Amino acid sequence: MYSAAMRDLRQLQSFRSTALAGSVRGAAEHLATAPSAVSHQIRALEAELGLELFTRDRRRLVLTPTGRELLVDVERVFESLGDLEDRATELRDSRARRLVIGYFSSAGARWIADLVAYLENAHSDMSVRLRLTDGGIVEHGVDLQLVVSGDEELPLPPSMGSELLLVDPYVAAVPRDHPIANSSTVSLAALRDLPWIDNDDLAASNGRCRQVFIDACRTSGVDLSFRHQAHDYRTALDMVDRGLGATVLPKLGLTDPGDGTAVLDIVDPPMTRRIHAVWCTDGPRTDAVLDALRALKSVVGENH
Repeated sequence: MYSAAMRDLRQLQSFRSTALAGSVRGAAEHLATAPSAVSHQIRALEAELGLELFTRDRRRLVLTPTGRELLVDVERVFESLGDLEDRATELRDSRARRLVIGYFSSAGARWIADLVAYLENAHSDMSVRLRLTDGGIVEHGVDLQLVVSGDEELPLPPSMGSELLLVDPYVAAVPRDHPIANSSTVSLAALRDLPWIDNDDLAASNGRCRQVFIDACRTSGVDLSFRHQAHDYRTALDMVDRGLGATVLPKLGLTDPGDGTAVLDIVDPPMTRRIHAVWCTDGPRTDAVLDALRALKSVVGENH
């Protein structure tokens, strides 16, 4: 299906950048090209595939359901290209030292910059590459990674070790002018009459964090129906701030809620996700990985 489009990676680059930026102009700035060139590449891709990939929502371009599915495959293409480039570099210089760290978005916003800053100083002869994951275990090509689970045991391949970094509770973000915002805690049942705002991009995360919420709703007898569909925590929080409804998210994902948002601890039922550090135990950079793990634990401790 993709063979014609795959002949020109510029089409896929334009599609991917527009999906992430939400606009042709933003994609053009990222790619250092003209907006007209990006539009041309997207139109060509849609024509070759025979698919509509975007719809316009006010001033943003939003992926269609088909576009979201295609984006998953496109991300795999660029991930494979990145791996290919890394392998070529290693073949050119067998002495190259590289530490690959996998992380998911809400952890990256809080921890990754401090971790990289430490590694740049402590291991100046080693390059650090970041790899955005969905919070699941990546078995190959990542030295140290952040992994999300619910309350279940984390299954590990034999060549990997793990350590629990944080038990991350879920909170509810509600419009500040709603009567329920006068409390500091809330139950899921008490939120049932508010419009719900989804905040998880299933194509990117496989729904791990969202599933904790859905299971809790089922346990509480809450019939969950989403009024609005956001695909990240930031967008969902902005929608709450404008009075559009309530959203439930892990506390780590709560960054700079607006003045129009109240944040309540969920006490019935309590919900948590677990964030683990997972590392390769038999790789060539074991000492650096273990030092990075120690630094990561320190960063997490300082921020919580």
